[in-house]
Amino acid sequence: MIIVEVTFKIDPSLTEKKLREKFLETAPIYKETPGLIRKNYISDLKNNIAGGVYCFDNMLNAKKWFDEERIEWITNRYSKPTLKFYENFVVVDNESKRIIKD
Repeated sequence: MIIVEVTFKIDPSLTEKKLREKFLETAPIYKETPGLIRKNYISDLKNNIAGGVYCFDNMLNAKKWFDEERIEWITNRYSKPTLKFYENFVVVDNESKRIIKD
């Protein structure tokens, strides 16, 4: 599995309520994202940072999703994002009480 950490600066005037609304507005997009296992929206309003943590099935799907067009879309909506890609070999899933090995 692949974890992608995406962060970007947000407008300091953006309230938690407005940011939640923006996140909920885009959430349906990710229901059909090829290879996406899970997306968590993240924020640090005190430091004007938001973003997402994505879990993909493989690097190909992760890189395909974060193409130039997607980066431009994020930039236009918020600001230029920083992306970090990580290999994810082991997951401890306490909901299912399983340890998942990739």
